[in-house]
Amino acid sequence: MIQEIINYIGIPIIAGALIYIGKKLQVLTELKKTSETIKYNVKVISDFLTKKSSLHFDSCELRNYSPLTLTPQGSEFIKKLGFDNVFKEHKSDFFGCIDEEKPKLKYDVELSAIKSISFLSDKPYMEFLKVFFYNTPSRNMGNVSPTLGVYVRDEYLREHPEITQ
Repeated sequence: MIQEIINYIGIPIIAGALIYIGKKLQVLTELKKTSETIKYNVKVISDFLTKKSSLHFDSCELRNYSPLTLTPQGSEFIKKLGFDNVFKEHKSDFFGCIDEEKPKLKYDVELSAIKSISFLSDKPYMEFLKVFFYNTPSRNMGNVSPTLGVYVRDEYLREHPEITQ
């Protein structure tokens, strides 16, 4: 008798639990699709903003050839700012930002490298930039990140010769 009651109540409870779990898995699948869509849209916006800010680079620091190239003044600016040392100490962070976007082309590396400057700007080791911006009002993230990003791009491409185009 007790066995019959357990079977009678247990089977519907198990079925209900499976339906409940199935609904939760369906919600997780939908959330995954939504987060992938959001991630893609954020990347599109980020790429657009990065490219737009790259148009405002300092022509003394970068040559507007194809590709953008550091000038001697740009290399000196990076050293004077101390970015070369910060980069050496935290290269894995900058390269990680680039790797995360899985670049296939040099152009992809360049965009990702420029974005890495803004992305990492709140790290303690990047506080020197905020001090520089405060003391040099004509300079800001929009006109400094292209120069620093080209430096990062060049270093990344030096270590990734498989990216040829």
